[in-house]
Amino acid sequence: MPFKPCCDALKEAMAGGAFEPLIAKGEDDDIVYIAIGLVDDEDEPGMVEHPLFYCPFCGTQVQSPEAVAAVIGDDEE
Repeated sequence: MPFKPCCDALKEAMAGGAFEPLIAKGEDDDIVYIAIGLVDDEDEPGMVEHPLFYCPFCGTQVQSPEAVAAVIGDDEE
């Protein structure tokens, strides 16, 4: 199921603009990730991302750990 932002603040944060947004949907629009850091790779810098479970603006649960695990096929939570 495609993700839809729960509030205007989250929608705006995901819009990006002139830069890569810190909160973004995964490749298939099925998981929402938040960037939590940077990693310096040999080729180019990259983002360290973690699934976002609760909206940082309004507190609404946007996805559950179980739903994320089902999508990525991970048995650990």
